[in-house]
Amino acid sequence: MPFVNFRPSIAAAAFLIFAPFGSAQSARPGMGSIPYAGGTTFRVWAPFADSAAVAGEFNGWNAVALARDAAGGTWSADVPGARPGQRYKYVFNGYIWKRDPRARQVTHSSGDSVVYDPAAFDWGNDRAPEIPRHDLVIYQLHVGTFAGRNPPATFDDAIPRLDHVRALGFTAVQLMPVNEFPGGRSWGYNPSDPFAIETDYGGPDALKRFVRAAHERGLAVFVDVVHNHYGPTDLDLWGFDGASWNGFGGIYFYNDDRAHTPWGSTRPDFGRPEVRQYVRDQVFMFAEEYRVDGFRWDSVFHIVSFSEQNPAPNPEGIQMLREINRELAQTHPRLVRIAEDHAFHHDMGFDAQWDIGYRWAVFHPVADAWDFERNVRDVAGALSDWPSFQRIAFTEAHDYVAGMNYGRTRIPATVHPEDPASLWARKRALLGASVVFVTPGTPMIFQGQEMNESRSFHDDVPMDWNLTNGFPGIVRAYADLVRLRRNRLFTTPGLQGTGVFVQHIDPDNKVVACTRWNRGGPGDDVVVVANFSSLDFDRNDYAIHFPAPGTWYRQFNGDSKLYSPDFGNVGADRVEAAGDPPTAVVSMGKYSLQIFSQNPPAFPAPPANPSQDNP
Repeated sequence: MPFVNFRPSIAAAAFLIFAPFGSAQSARPGMGSIPYAGGTTFRVWAPFADSAAVAGEFNGWNAVALARDAAGGTWSADVPGARPGQRYKYVFNGYIWKRDPRARQVTHSSGDSVVYDPAAFDWGNDRAPEIPRHDLVIYQLHVGTFAGRNPPATFDDAIPRLDHVRALGFTAVQLMPVNEFPGGRSWGYNPSDPFAIETDYGGPDALKRFVRAAHERGLAVFVDVVHNHYGPTDLDLWGFDGASWNGFGGIYFYNDDRAHTPWGSTRPDFGRPEVRQYVRDQVFMFAEEYRVDGFRWDSVFHIVSFSEQNPAPNPEGIQMLREINRELAQTHPRLVRIAEDHAFHHDMGFDAQWDIGYRWAVFHPVADAWDFERNVRDVAGALSDWPSFQRIAFTEAHDYVAGMNYGRTRIPATVHPEDPASLWARKRALLGASVVFVTPGTPMIFQGQEMNESRSFHDDVPMDWNLTNGFPGIVRAYADLVRLRRNRLFTTPGLQGTGVFVQHIDPDNKVVACTRWNRGGPGDDVVVVANFSSLDFDRNDYAIHFPAPGTWYRQFNGDSKLYSPDFGNVGADRVEAAGDPPTAVVSMGKYSLQIFSQNPPAFPAPPANPSQDNP
């Protein structure tokens, strides 16, 4: 990976060789390019450079020298006439041309930095939604494919589609990374410019319009941040100021074996105060300039450890995360801080963690080919193992539905590769999602899951929005599950709590039942019964313990014909629990989940278009 970047301007280079360097330091605060009335301040960290300058459209690419600060680590100058929208680069030692590591905007991943004024955007009456943790339901999306047009789609393309997410009842969208990455299509987990917003998505103002539009719809916006590695391609941070040791990346990176990651030898040097500040400032940029509502940190494992082969703790990474999370909790307490993994190792201050073990525990009982393979004890364990809002529960997420990851695909295609629209595929995929929405914690789905999407996720394949017409009943089922999870109909308050008791595990018949509660007691308790077998229990001969005697009303039936004409519609609208302990006989359709409470159901009439129904 070369670190010397030559700008193709012989005249500019010649100027740099002979120009005197005598600019005064700027007294204005900040790093990067900071516009002021009449000009722009430029400040950059380049401790091993012998000289530093800035060249751009404002000076015909004839560089203005930067002055070294007293400590020798940063260089700065005020440049009158430099204004937002103009391109620029830093030049070190007269010949090393680099983009600004803190540029909010770039022309592209191998182009120039662009002066940007973060304060110029008109937020109007923007107000972030106040979403309590018990009401958080997450929809994960990829900006480049979500809109349904040929990728890369933009933030502006995605905005109208937020109406669908809102109509389903979700309260938050989680964006896969939106930092600048090489090329126009990517998952985003290969950041070239961590502070810049992806050009092909529309850049910084487009992200702000997206956040504002989401907030107008009552949706929180979480962003995925990637600091376990950078690049490895189009990475101007590499050898940034000309310094490099042992063939590694210089000032922003470890320069020994600690640099190695599965994605290249580009692990940031968390031991350098300036690098820790760089990471911290990027996170706070999203919080303060883009008004996001939370974060998901990618692969925390590779921040707090070095590799699967060398899992020894990295105290520098651990300390950095502690400091950032502590500061966020103090200054922006409403923001949600999610880790992909290892959230609660080393007391790092995260709010929640993706529960990857949960995913596998629920995935296999719905995806395995034969009933005898289904381990419902794993499902029971997943339901009760982590009864708190500290876990994110899911069956599909980007890593687990991507063809490039070990050939993984969506659950319907896993169940029936030849016919993912089959009854078996639809029912089992819906069963897995149903378990997610009744699990203690925060439920999350991945884009298209609610439409029975069966294609593997690829960054060059747009979402097929025609599936909403092909599977309207499945869309409605998700909307109903979200409503019940959020207790929008005031019939299932227990699903908003963390209380859970698994009172029934039947390994032979593949049935699991549990009670969920918030405060507990009449009107609060919810009973969930899930049938993971290919058999219908339709003779009213399956007994389940309930927490109290009396009438229990069915609030959801995953076998309902509301969701598909070929579903069996097995199950009674109500059951009677009696005896000691209170016991009721239930009927269950194959591969389906039912939700009961003691509150009479209050479902609205089915809408003409399920995505337009939003109580």
